[in-house]
Amino acid sequence: MNAIQPPPLDPKQFYRRIEALLEGAPGNLPPRARATLLASRFIEHFADVFGVRTVQVYDLVDGVFVKTEERGEPGPSIADVIAKIAPTLPSIPDAEHPTWTGLTALGVTALSPVGDLKTSAFAVGLGPPPPDVDVDAWLRQVSTGITWLEIAFAQHVGRRQVEGLVEQARAIQLSLLPAAPPAFDGYDLAAVSIPAQSVGGDVFDWVPLDADTLALMVADASGHGLPAALQARDVVTGLRMGIERDYKINRTVEKLNRVIHRSGLTSRFVSLVTGELETNGNFVYVNAGHPSPLLLDDHGLRELTVGGGVLGPFPDATFKLGFAHVDRGAVLALFSDGVLEQGMARGDAFGEERLKAWLMDWREGPSADAVADLIGRLSAHASGAPFEDDVTAMLVRRPR
Repeated sequence: MNAIQPPPLDPKQFYRRIEALLEGAPGNLPPRARATLLASRFIEHFADVFGVRTVQVYDLVDGVFVKTEERGEPGPSIADVIAKIAPTLPSIPDAEHPTWTGLTALGVTALSPVGDLKTSAFAVGLGPPPPDVDVDAWLRQVSTGITWLEIAFAQHVGRRQVEGLVEQARAIQLSLLPAAPPAFDGYDLAAVSIPAQSVGGDVFDWVPLDADTLALMVADASGHGLPAALQARDVVTGLRMGIERDYKINRTVEKLNRVIHRSGLTSRFVSLVTGELETNGNFVYVNAGHPSPLLLDDHGLRELTVGGGVLGPFPDATFKLGFAHVDRGAVLALFSDGVLEQGMARGDAFGEERLKAWLMDWREGPSADAVADLIGRLSAHASGAPFEDDVTAMLVRRPR
């Protein structure tokens, strides 16, 4: 009588079980904790799939594998078998080199090392194969299924580690952004920063220097993710230190440029515009390779262009001071290039003309509403698609 082939595994159903097993599992588990987690959850989610009787965890203690944990039915120790096989198994699973191997103990057993040093092992004890089933085919199916699980777990660990880096970057970025605008002699202030990805390199800041002076800044560190967030952190920290030491703005920017150049991130640069606004409307600023702020008053629309190039490429770069006056009834808009370039990928950038039209429309009205309307216009221009680049905008309105 010919042996019966086992029914094929349903990949969709199998991976649903894997997802349930991995749900909420941290990505930074040490080998021992990983083995324990797999042991407890494997019994719960896969006992009926493979006929699992027991799941055991072994640790390397003084050079000898010892069974330290067991879930399911009690079973004999296979420490001696593990000692012979574990050193020969690869630590990183893949489809061509699975970590799982069929053994003749506990009926049928699969074994996996856990961790690069193989200091822990995870063994699955199975009951006898179904009657009249081709045992070799059944073993191959079991080995394949458990290999899928191990690969999925390794991918899960890697994904959670990446997510951890993203969360670190997000925390850094959020820590840099002011929670709310400061009160400043009746001026109406608002700003927003929206990363294109989970975290970006845009940042803004406003720091009251005294009752009559407010420091403003919008910066854009090239790139996205953790490197850009770290670069943005350096910019904010450097400018705040310069402010505290009462340096001239252009000298602070020059020092910051040298710091960024020495950071070693030669493929990265930072553009920024920073300045000091006095209650009487005087505004001293430096534009370091950044999109020019727009100043709208009764005399028309003016672009603030004075300063120099982007920070980072040239350590000896110098920067000039620019001077402007924010009259009563005037509005000053600072923004990143993500505002202007939204839609560029499809050949229709939002551009300066649309931005200037927005500013003209909001010559009067609350700054917070104006900034919210700008984001709404950018979203509509993108037809609801995610932003292509980080978007930051700041609006300063002086009362009449």
